[in-house]
Amino acid sequence: MNSRYSNKDNDSRGAWTSGDLLRKDVQHSGLYTITTPNGTKYDPPSGRSWRVPEYRLKEMVADNRIWFGENGGNVPRIKRFLSEVQDGMRPLTIWKHTEVGHNQEASQELRKQFDGDTYFDTPKSVRLLSRILHISSRENDIVLDFFAGSATTAHAVMKLNSEDGSNRKFIMVQLPETTDEKSEAYKAGYKTIAEISKERIRRAAAKIKEELEPQNTRNTQKKDEDLLNFGEADISVSSVSSVVKKIDLGFKVFKLDSTNIKPWEVDFDMTERTLEDFISNIKPARREEDVLYEILLKYGLDLTLPISEHTIAGQKVFDIGMGALIICLADAISLDVVEGMAKLKEELNPEIMRVVFKDSGFKDDVVKTNAVQILKQAGIVDVRSL
Repeated sequence: MNSRYSNKDNDSRGAWTSGDLLRKDVQHSGLYTITTPNGTKYDPPSGRSWRVPEYRLKEMVADNRIWFGENGGNVPRIKRFLSEVQDGMRPLTIWKHTEVGHNQEASQELRKQFDGDTYFDTPKSVRLLSRILHISSRENDIVLDFFAGSATTAHAVMKLNSEDGSNRKFIMVQLPETTDEKSEAYKAGYKTIAEISKERIRRAAAKIKEELEPQNTRNTQKKDEDLLNFGEADISVSSVSSVVKKIDLGFKVFKLDSTNIKPWEVDFDMTERTLEDFISNIKPARREEDVLYEILLKYGLDLTLPISEHTIAGQKVFDIGMGALIICLADAISLDVVEGMAKLKEELNPEIMRVVFKDSGFKDDVVKTNAVQILKQAGIVDVRSL
């Protein structure tokens, strides 16, 4: 397509091609006579009109956006600059199965991944979803599929990332719809469609990594040879799978639930037992990880941020985003734990560190009071409790 553009008049805006100045209907604002630079006059043919009104044409002529031919006497045409048009071409509306696959191909893909079983009647092919993603997404986009099914979309995202080195992320949404007890999926241990979705992503990721590793081994060897050929004194080649390391093939699974925090309900007939139940404001049977991710949501942080665990004075401390947020949801938090968290600030050296505790998690009120002062001395002023 770019070969259609040239720069016949050495325009400073670069290569251009010409477009028709006539429209296929009659607009009264487009009924006027155009006089070319060499004096030739043109009127629009019967049943047609100029595409722009006369005042706009004069502006375009002044801006050298009208082409009258090399001799200045041709029918006027609009100059369209390559630098100003949309990058790329509009996709064709007909996609042949030779280009994007079909349901039979998609079924074969699933059989290969699930040891001969498909579990779905009409799955989509990876090539089809890859084409859609190629057209509609950019390298750092988030792709949402709210009917995950066999998770072909997730497979396609990882596959496309592995091919073009991009960093698209996916969010798959699937209701825990149960599989038929007589189905092959149920017999294979998949009680819900969501379980099949998760397993498809695991197996697809493993396959992509397997396909990339030989390629990266060759790339590493080639890099080694190139360095030797150029006589480098200090040869340092990454050990394994340089491209695999760049491609994120992992995923996290979340299940929608109510808040982990107990709502405070005013009841003047509360018994002593009921009051004791509210000493801890975390609902029973909720794990620390459950509360952790709710805190991330409340802070508006990305759920894919790296999370590390530290053990300080026997208590678990979560480190999110290399020290950006430190969370301790343990019980009986001592000053040793607090001092250990202050040392993390010095070790990780984040620009800003925020700390969150469980309000009922401190060993006693003395520790709770001193904790704020210890952290403030370490330069941590954003300290909150649940």
